[in-house]
Formats: sequence, structure tokens, C-alpha cells
Amino acid sequence: MLVLAVLSTSSCILFTGLKALSESGNASINGEKVNIKTLGSPETHCLSFYYLKVKPETMYIQCDSSKTAIYTTPLSLGDGYYCFPPFETDLSFQLSYMWYDNFWTKTTTTFSPGLGTNGNISFITRKTGLYFIGAYDFKTEGTAGALVPLPRDKQANYELKCLNKLKSKLKNTAWLPLIEARIEELKNEKK
Repeated sequence: MLVLAVLSTSSCILFTGLKALSESGNASINGEKVNIKTLGSPETHCLSFYYLKVKPETMYIQCDSSKTAIYTTPLSLGDGYYCFPPFETDLSFQLSYMWYDNFWTKTTTTFSPGLGTNGNISFITRKTGLYFIGAYDFKTEGTAGALVPLPRDKQANYELKCLNKLKSKLKNTAWLPLIEARIEELKNEKK
């Protein structure tokens, strides 16, 4: 648990540099810019992706203290769609920090949820291949905020849109056949 506390504290300090990386459209692992096209394969890694209605800068930490400490920023695919670098299986990640500007209200929001709390995005890379974490909105009430899943009947639409963005981003990689197969599955489910 001490490792997580130190990692969480240092992640806030390091966020400024990571923010610059994610703003340029790149993902990062432990503060280093990474190219998702050159990392991992579908046979050994999990490619996680999601939608977030607000378009923030985010940082996630790997929470299992028996595993290597990792902090990561996802790759922005545009329009609120994100994907993480491919990771090995059985890693547990949780949102550690979120920051965004709201043009309409002229406010800046910083959201730093406690580990293991409700209203947060967390996921485990349980299996190899593709993993849609979900589609979320950020709701505030007074000074409190929480990430809330969008309606269940809308999740497949967001997954499909994200997969189409991934398809164009991951051309000529081993991930493309999985992405195309999942797109077809989702299209057939709609019929």
C-alpha cells in the first residue's frame, strides 16, 4: 500500500509533464511516450479502450501491489475516445487524476478520486485481445464529482465508434483483424 501512496502522490507531481505528452496525442507509460503500434500483440496483451463524454487529460495507475508499479496516460483518438497502450494481462488500473477545461462555463475541473471509490473508472486486463472498458460521463454536484456509466443501451454504439477510430489508427498491425471482427459482431448485433 505504501507503493500506491507514493505512486499516487508522485503521479500528481509528474502529471504536468505527462499532460504535455497526452496533449500531443501520445500515450505514455511511467512518463515515457510510447507508440501503441509497436507495443504488445493480441496473443499476449490486452488493448483497453473507452469513451468519456468530457475530454480531459487523465492518468491511471496500476493498483496491484504484487505487480510492477505503472502510471499511464491513454492515447486520445479524438472526440472523447481513448485507448491505452497494450498491457500484459492481470493488471489492475484505476483513474488517479483527471483535469479538464469547460469552454462554456469557463471553469477548470480537477478530479482526483480515492482509490477503490465509486464514481471512478477502474479495470483489470483479464484476458488478451480487445477490452472495451465502457462509456462514461462526468457529473458534478456542488464540489463533488463522479464518473457515471452512460446508459447500457448506448454502450455498443460508443464501442463501435471507438473501434472505427482504432481501426484507422492501428492499420498494418496484428490488432487490425481483431478490431475488424469485433466491428462486424457489433454490426450484426444491431440487425
